[in-house]
Amino acid sequence: MNLVDLLTDAADKGFGGLDAAMLPELRAIRRDGPAPARRPALLALLHLGGELALDPADLAVLRRLIAIKLPHDRPYSIDGCFNSWLTVRGGDQQEIMRVLGLTRSAPATYGLGETLVAHLGHGGPDRSRTWRHVFISPMLNGWTVVSGPSCGPDDDPQVEGWVQELSSRYGDAQAYFYGSQGDGDAWLVGSCGQIVRRFSSAKPETSTGEPLPIEQRALARLGRTGPPERLDADELWDFVGECAAPQVAAELSIDPVFTGWPDDLDVHGQPLVAWPESDDDVSILRDCYVFLI
Repeated sequence: MNLVDLLTDAADKGFGGLDAAMLPELRAIRRDGPAPARRPALLALLHLGGELALDPADLAVLRRLIAIKLPHDRPYSIDGCFNSWLTVRGGDQQEIMRVLGLTRSAPATYGLGETLVAHLGHGGPDRSRTWRHVFISPMLNGWTVVSGPSCGPDDDPQVEGWVQELSSRYGDAQAYFYGSQGDGDAWLVGSCGQIVRRFSSAKPETSTGEPLPIEQRALARLGRTGPPERLDADELWDFVGECAAPQVAAELSIDPVFTGWPDDLDVHGQPLVAWPESDDDVSILRDCYVFLI
């Protein structure tokens, strides 16, 4: 098998058989060819070492490609299997970043956002920690969406503080989790600086506040009374089948995961990837298997 076939085959099969010892050789292929091997070599470099494994010339190529695609890039729903996100009224990306403690950002396409969200949702380069990198949408029908594992309302107590502060500034903010393979649903709803509803199918004992109108309608369809957190396990499963987190988001703000965008989507601004300064040395795409830009 020649070098081009070897690299292409490795990419098609999840980069098996490649290891970090190949990084210098892969960089040499990127610089000197052969030409047909340059693209699979780039994918192998990203998988083995992430973006920090790329030479400055390759990073510049990726930035140019993003800049070329951005003017024609259209938002689309992203399902990363394990989906955590915030929705914030308005389009103040920089202030949202400040509240979340994110000090770095770079332009991104929706393809890159999908790559990041799916990769981090499955553990990213290290499954032992929660990553702070997020994908931030432009303003979509009056809302900004921030997607990434650090936004899950069940996983980090600081998310409640974020929702409170953001809703105090902008009127409304929410945090959601949706496991698209039956891994649970959660929502945290803030209005004018107050948490008005928290629900979690995985941790029903933590739920607070009165059920939302969409929850009440789902309970009525099921012939149930009382809040969903008091249902037994089978009834709770039926409830989230009727009232999943993306449906709640679609009613209260905007759903970036499941129900699809409205036909009259109004877009202002451009999407970003953002992260804290403390993660500057993290090669966030290391161990990623699928790369979209």
